[in-house]
Parts: sequence; C-alpha cells; structure tokens
Amino acid sequence: MANNHHPTNEKPTGDGNPTAGDANNDLDCPTGQRTCKAFETLRAAYALRHHALYRTDRQDGPATYWAERWGLVRYLPTIDDARRFLEQIGGRL
Repeated sequence: MANNHHPTNEKPTGDGNPTAGDANNDLDCPTGQRTCKAFETLRAAYALRHHALYRTDRQDGPATYWAERWGLVRYLPTIDDARRFLEQIGGRL
C-alpha cells in the first residue's frame, strides 16, 4: 500500500486560515508587550473617521505617533495623545 502522506504539503484545518500555526498573536505575550494590539485597534478607529494613524519604529526609541488627513499632519507624542485626538475628531474605541 502506497503512503501518499507528505508532511510538507499539509495545511491547517478548521477555520481556513493557512497560517494558523504560525500566527504571532500578541495575546500570547505578557501584558506589557501588547502595544501592537492597542495601536492597531486605535489605527482602525482612526480609519473609521477617515484619518490615517502612523507611529515611529519602536526599535529606534520611544514610539511617537501622528495622524494624517488630506495632507495635514498632527503630531501626537504618546498613544494617550492619539486616543484624546481620536475623541476630538468624533471617534471612539
């Protein structure tokens, strides 16, 4: 009987997510390292208000943020400032 089992061709089953086994979920990290999730949630809330939210690379030092719409930029020194500005433009988390 031939064995057609090729482990390198296996795909995860279930939810249809091909990278389910390789996904880096920040919920698996200690609480202090979950800043990626907080930023991505905030970025999505900005997008709902037709703004873009960016940040500097955290490997270069403390992250700073800026919001952009129609070519105008607002500097936001901390993620708390980014949250407050989101409230000013009518957004919420």
